[in-house]
Amino acid sequence: MAFAKRLNREPVSGQAYSEIKRRILDLTFRPGELLSETRLANDFGLSRTPVREALKRLETDGLVDVVPQQGTFVSPIRRELVRDAQFARSALECALVEDAARLRSDEDVRQLLFNLDGQERAAAAGDFALLYRLDEEMHARLAAAAGRPAIWDLVADIKIHMDRVRKLTLKPDHAPRLIAQHRAIVDAVAARDARGAAAAMADHLAFVIEHFDEFVSDEAAYSS
Repeated sequence: MAFAKRLNREPVSGQAYSEIKRRILDLTFRPGELLSETRLANDFGLSRTPVREALKRLETDGLVDVVPQQGTFVSPIRRELVRDAQFARSALECALVEDAARLRSDEDVRQLLFNLDGQERAAAAGDFALLYRLDEEMHARLAAAAGRPAIWDLVADIKIHMDRVRKLTLKPDHAPRLIAQHRAIVDAVAARDARGAAAAMADHLAFVIEHFDEFVSDEAAYSS
């Protein structure tokens, strides 16, 4: 993966940041894993300087821990950061779906229902990477239906610590419940039930923190 050859204008340090962040959030890089500047630089086809800059940004995000004389490690999934992210995200997205219920078009509903059907097919096929993408797309579509698509960009920044736990929820025994929560949100939006949509969204977003211990129980080293 040679970032310098990509046809985009983002600085290579920014590209390295985005790629390392993606791997942390999708658990390719596991909590507690050592992140070697040299190995990452070789992997990305870069010098160590942009990788070092990327790791500094990730430390600010709370996604890596720098331990003097030892190195840089992927941070554990910290309950307090997940809880705070859930609180902020819920405030924004509950307001968004209230507006979506009031303002949505028939086409918005059609697209949301199509998305839900895709989620069910992805879960049935065991394609949890696709299910995750469709989950993200559904939330973005709700923001667009509310006439506030830019708010989703704010939510995306806020929710990074929730995302690491969410990857642990995308398993056969959890997926049906998550999709049912999504359908409750969409059904309320389709019915123009603003209060019901907000309540369904609040329940959905509370799910991660309420079941935090269950999700990380098989990976005790992941959390703190």
